Amino acid sequence: MMNKVKKIIGIFIGTMFVGLGVALYKLSSVGQDSLSAMVFSIMYLFDNQYLSYTFFYISINAIFLFLMIIFLRKEINIGTIINLVFTGIFSDLFIRLFLFLNLDSNILFIKIFYGILGVIVVSFGIALYGGAGLGIAPYDGLPLVLRLKFKKLSYRLARIIIDLFCTFIALLIGVIILKRYDIINFNTLLSFLATGPLIAYFSKIFSKYIYKEKEQTFN
Repeated sequence: MMNKVKKIIGIFIGTMFVGLGVALYKLSSVGQDSLSAMVFSIMYLFDNQYLSYTFFYISINAIFLFLMIIFLRKEINIGTIINLVFTGIFSDLFIRLFLFLNLDSNILFIKIFYGILGVIVVSFGIALYGGAGLGIAPYDGLPLVLRLKFKKLSYRLARIIIDLFCTFIALLIGVIILKRYDIINFNTLLSFLATGPLIAYFSKIFSKYIYKEKEQTFN
């Protein structure tokens, strides 16, 4: 029982870190990770002041959850629901906090620092809640769905393929249609290259030292 409580706490903390990372991307103004770039692009396309990032995050990930129900039902658990509901909420809260504290900057070095920190924080959070073994986020389940069809794919490569697809959608809507250059930039390329390997690295650490699990969700 106590081990399950520890895992649920890990899921909440991991989800909070993902929300923090997304907020850091937004604060940097030099691009979003692939999923956030797609979500923000669609949000800007609708341009409705009453519909927040949380609304669009949940709506898009509900589609991914449907794919998991079809192909990867065994990976759906309480962690899947926690991430689906709270990632957008944490992101919105941290964005508002950063703006309230006036942490945004026009200095390129600081922007890049926020971006690098965002990649590390997001990867850390994904590995933390995924390693609990109580379900994974719908988006993080997509590479696993892809691996069901292509057995030889590693999680890292499958993640890169999914990220590339979302980046293309963000490029089409956010950059080509809406002419916004704060969506795809330095952070997008960095997260595209580094998120998969970082998740796999943190996953090994959490599986060994925190959750004491022999199997790793992301490998």
